[in-house]
Amino acid sequence: MNIEIIMFLLIGFFGLMFLGVPIAMSMGLSAIGCMVFISDANLLTVCQRMFEGMNSFALLSIPLFTLSGFTMSAGGISDRLMDWCYSLVGRIPGGLGHVNILSSMVFAGISGSAVADTAGVSGMMMPNMVKNGFPKEEAVAITAISSTIGIIIPPSIPMVVISGIVGISTGKMFLGGIIPGILLGLAQMIVCYVNAKRWNLPVDSGRFSLKEFLRNTWRSAPALMMPILIVGSISAGIVSPTEVGVIAVAYGLIAGGLIYKELKLPALVESLKETIKTSGRIFVVIGAAKLYTVLLTTAGFDKWVAKTMLGFSTNPTVITIIILLIFFIATMFMETNAALMLFLPIIYPIAMQVGVDPIALGVMITIMVGVGLVTPPVGMCLYVAADLMDIRVGKVMPYLIPYIAVTFVVIAILIAFPQLITVPGSFVAAGV
Repeated sequence: MNIEIIMFLLIGFFGLMFLGVPIAMSMGLSAIGCMVFISDANLLTVCQRMFEGMNSFALLSIPLFTLSGFTMSAGGISDRLMDWCYSLVGRIPGGLGHVNILSSMVFAGISGSAVADTAGVSGMMMPNMVKNGFPKEEAVAITAISSTIGIIIPPSIPMVVISGIVGISTGKMFLGGIIPGILLGLAQMIVCYVNAKRWNLPVDSGRFSLKEFLRNTWRSAPALMMPILIVGSISAGIVSPTEVGVIAVAYGLIAGGLIYKELKLPALVESLKETIKTSGRIFVVIGAAKLYTVLLTTAGFDKWVAKTMLGFSTNPTVITIIILLIFFIATMFMETNAALMLFLPIIYPIAMQVGVDPIALGVMITIMVGVGLVTPPVGMCLYVAADLMDIRVGKVMPYLIPYIAVTFVVIAILIAFPQLITVPGSFVAAGV
């Protein structure tokens, strides 16, 4: 193990990040600095290593799902989804909170991005929630935490990144996220219901109307078909997750442009611009992280981590908990994809060595990454939601803690019963 290289890389990376340098640049500069001053690695391999990290057919689905989410949002899908959700759960105590959560669960089958959900569907709900008696802090907390379901119910950009890094089935990962995503949504609704009763929030008059529900189901059918199309085509083995991304883009264009007739050319151009910016940021992080982790593993850092963790325990459950805690802490301070690219290549072989199921581990890591998205200091979903309502993050945290707590309860259930993740994935055709 080359201690000198490892210390240079770690101190360089965390030092630059502490100074406010973007994470991708921090990893890239510390890696290049190591190659120049310490390592005998050839600088000509920098571009080659970065390209290796980005050169994955599975990762091609990232811009595709991102574009489909933007086009579906711009095409009038969001309003219809919220009307459908309201007709189903809007008259329960805490109705608009439940609508917010259910909208995130449905929109999760379209965008694959938690931040997109926060800024889009869920973000649109907050002013109405406040008008209907919700404390502003509670509205922000529900919006932030429910948006994390967007990366658990398929499609999911972090799941694509995970499967691309470790070489497991993206289709099985997608299907494995369905039951955990539903469990998280139900758990959040329970907290919302308890709070609504405690604060005696007003409840809309009337009862559930089957006629209204069926009418909204008909109006929202093109949007509701998207998750069914994605999950159904993958589980049937008809297409790969990357290929279904192409179908999702085409479907979004047809639904927004021809069926709802609300997707106009300026909105489409803006969707393309946002897709390029979002995907570009992700791929730059992936490329820089590949270069950085190659140097770390070459120096023997992965072997040291493996020896340390296995010296502590070889129990699969204990190793799983340690890995999840590592990602919980890492995503509190780092961007999601950077944390995955940096730690997963090092930690994943350890989990496989003690017999942890790779699909179950990948889905649970995705859930833990979602917790990081609502946890300061780098909780993007929390900051976006708080910014939309012009409120300080510190005031939201007491309202957010119960929702984070039930997320850990769901994770504990999944650790105890990983079959909730692995059984749906077993229906994926071989090779998907």
